[in-house]
Amino acid sequence: MKKLLPGYLNTEIVKSEIKRLEVFIGFLLAAVALALFMQIRHFNLMQDTFRNPFSFPLILLTAALMIVLFTAGRKWVLKLQRTDRRLPRTYFWYTVLMEVSIPALWLVVASLIEETSTLLDSPIIFVFFILIIVSSLHLDFWLSACMGILVSIFIASYTYWVTETFPVKFHLPLAVYYIRSFMFLVSGICAGLVASELRKRLALTFQEIQAKEQIEGLFSQQVSKEMVEVLKEKQDFTARLDVTIMFLDIRDFTQKVQHLTAQEVNAFQNKFFSPVIEIINANNGIVNQIMGDGLMATFGAPLKDAIHYKSAWNATLRILDFLKTFREQNPEHSTLDIGMGMHCGEVLVGNIGTESRKQLSISGTPVIIASRIEQLNKEMESTVLMSKALFDLLADHIDQYETKGMIKMKGLDKEVEIVKVF
Repeated sequence: MKKLLPGYLNTEIVKSEIKRLEVFIGFLLAAVALALFMQIRHFNLMQDTFRNPFSFPLILLTAALMIVLFTAGRKWVLKLQRTDRRLPRTYFWYTVLMEVSIPALWLVVASLIEETSTLLDSPIIFVFFILIIVSSLHLDFWLSACMGILVSIFIASYTYWVTETFPVKFHLPLAVYYIRSFMFLVSGICAGLVASELRKRLALTFQEIQAKEQIEGLFSQQVSKEMVEVLKEKQDFTARLDVTIMFLDIRDFTQKVQHLTAQEVNAFQNKFFSPVIEIINANNGIVNQIMGDGLMATFGAPLKDAIHYKSAWNATLRILDFLKTFREQNPEHSTLDIGMGMHCGEVLVGNIGTESRKQLSISGTPVIIASRIEQLNKEMESTVLMSKALFDLLADHIDQYETKGMIKMKGLDKEVEIVKVF
């Protein structure tokens, strides 16, 4: 998880940088539009504010330069995003220096052109606050803090220079303007703390997502992915569905593994059951339980399937083909045999248990009947047995079969007609 974290953070930083550049581009375009509006509709006011005819074009030129630089930067960052590359550290320091230096240079040049200190009260000064605030999207404390330091140093230096060079034409005490430079420093530190907190929260969010995906992965090993998706949408999912139930059991399992070590038994189980489970999943089935020597599978749940019986039959044929191949490829298991019992009917699918612990369950008489049918395989020397109810649905797909008659099932009042198909 820790190895994946830097990549995740880099992706989020790139996204954040694109958004940051878009914010600046939008702000500058709005500022240019406002400046043009003021120039057209309030020409006298602008003329009183800027006596030198070059001052207003200088504003537009500065804004245009920053728009070009931000647009080029956005294009470059998007290119890195498409190639899944990280932003170099030098890029971030370049943006800090560029974003501070261009407005600062404008203030110095404009003050020289206008020969005035009144620009200390200009709205341009507050552009630096916006730059500092948005710098938190870098998700780096030091970048925001350094921007605050640079702006603070510049404002203090600019205040001293402009008030010493040109007559002071404002009413606030000079100390207020030096205090303003200190506030820029504080703003940079605050923005840095916000950036650091955002970075931590992104890291925690990533870890929570990874942990959740791991849990879902483990959960999916016990329950089908389809069931996981259903439960994510509705935690108290319950439904009555027509399904086909399959029980599969390895014949004489205890006898076959009694001389094997625990590791060897586990290896054998994985080698045999993994392909069987894949076959079931590939035919729209879900594995509900895996016992040491067998499993229970359901076709037609949790998502309704009108042809669940066909899916179950296709899975049965493929499992039998796999069994034949397994015997051939593993001579030590050449006598391996299985028994399968199948039945269909309406079952209850959902969560059963208490508030503190719930278990996914597929319950109903069809489950009991399918289990009892599977247990008859050894007695009838068969591999696959199914109820007559299921056989009637599959009659067009089965060429050879043998009717075994009505059988009394343990624990059930009614007899069930059984059909041997293999």
